[in-house]
Amino acid sequence: MGKKLKTKDIFGYTIGSIGDCASYNFVLSFFSFFMTTVAGVSPAVAGTIISVAIVWDAITDPIIGYVIDHSKNKHGKRRPWILRSLIPLGASIVLMFLNVDLPQTSKNIYYLILVLVFWTAYTAFNIPFYSFGAVITDVDSERVKLSAFREVLGYVGTFCASSVPTFIVGKMLDAGVSQEKSWFTVGILVAAIAVSTIFLMWKFTAGKESEEEVIETENINVRGFLKNILSLMKMKPYVLVILCALMTNVYMTLFNSSLLYYVTYNMGMGETQASYMFTAMTIVSIVFVPFVTKSVAVFSKNKVFVGCMAFSGIAMVLVKFTGIPNVIVGCIYVILVGVGTCAYWMCIFNFLYDVVDYDEFNRGKKRDGIIMSYYSFLLKLGGAAAAAVQGVLLSSSGFDASQSIQNPQALGMIEAMFTIIPGICVLIAGLVMAFTPLQDKRMNCLREALENKRIGKPYSTKGFEMLVAENGKEN
Repeated sequence: MGKKLKTKDIFGYTIGSIGDCASYNFVLSFFSFFMTTVAGVSPAVAGTIISVAIVWDAITDPIIGYVIDHSKNKHGKRRPWILRSLIPLGASIVLMFLNVDLPQTSKNIYYLILVLVFWTAYTAFNIPFYSFGAVITDVDSERVKLSAFREVLGYVGTFCASSVPTFIVGKMLDAGVSQEKSWFTVGILVAAIAVSTIFLMWKFTAGKESEEEVIETENINVRGFLKNILSLMKMKPYVLVILCALMTNVYMTLFNSSLLYYVTYNMGMGETQASYMFTAMTIVSIVFVPFVTKSVAVFSKNKVFVGCMAFSGIAMVLVKFTGIPNVIVGCIYVILVGVGTCAYWMCIFNFLYDVVDYDEFNRGKKRDGIIMSYYSFLLKLGGAAAAAVQGVLLSSSGFDASQSIQNPQALGMIEAMFTIIPGICVLIAGLVMAFTPLQDKRMNCLREALENKRIGKPYSTKGFEMLVAENGKEN
């Protein structure tokens, strides 16, 4: 596991990022907008539907993670779950962007059921996909390389989920096609992209999981599940990563879902102009990946992460007071925001893999499934809260989707949700990770000791003594 990865192995695993980001960002960015402006669902109800679904998704995360850690399937712990997710994931995306002719209450229930199916299927893929990164290699430099590939391909997925749909919808509307047909068409397109790339990831990762993992698996039981959850919340490094991710997800939920509102109502433009801004953010994030990768090698991922998040957070707060007068300034703004977003996705899973190694050294077994899934669980609580707050804030500000021109209070609220509120969240997320004890130098020493410990050789705790001492207090 300590050897260098071949490019085909890296690509075979990280191609799943296209499907991951395409499905996640498409639903996150446009489902609320579709329900309120196309399907005729009120903003408050739409916010409630999304919040309930994300809470449901969050609840299933640690359960699936625990089950994955204790799976005994001969094909591996993770890949069978990925395969099972494909059909419900693709079907739910398509049907969520279909404007059904039903009474309002029935329509609300229809969208609630479908979004529940979507998040369940997404979790069944997402948890084993990201936990796979902790077992495919334990070399930190190779994990950074995995993150770089995953980030670039992830932004390809984000491009397919943001710029492409808004561009296609804009062109179809210009050609006289209805909003209903336009959004249904892009729903089919995004579903096809997600399912096909996730299937390729499943295909290419055959045989990459350790057989010993399955042989050594313990039986599943409720007591063991609860014990695992409690032990995670006693790990200070893990709690810091969770707090960071929680604040970042609040930022991303508000920022991504407010962009189209801002372009439509505050700037008086449409989907085509929004696609330019989404494209600018995607391009800068891809271009910025090599810079982050090289900077991490020089300064450490913690310092790079904190610096990038501070940069983007300050930019977002300042724009609240300067405004965005045109598309060019809007593109510059999302580029500045993209710096922090890129650093987050480049670093966050490596922070979690550090926790996996830290935990394995002190507990004697790998728990990547439950660690990744409980992170996802708490992360989505932040997203659920943000979605609910967005719906309430829009309603309380007097937002009316039937009106092309909104009142000043509604415009001010949309602007705040697109700038200063997510900006403050980004600053807090960066500040939290400045205090993590899992610094790169200590973790390199720990991983060397862990490799020897796995094979029964003598090892030293020199260079990471404080991590062993802290874990002793926590467990």
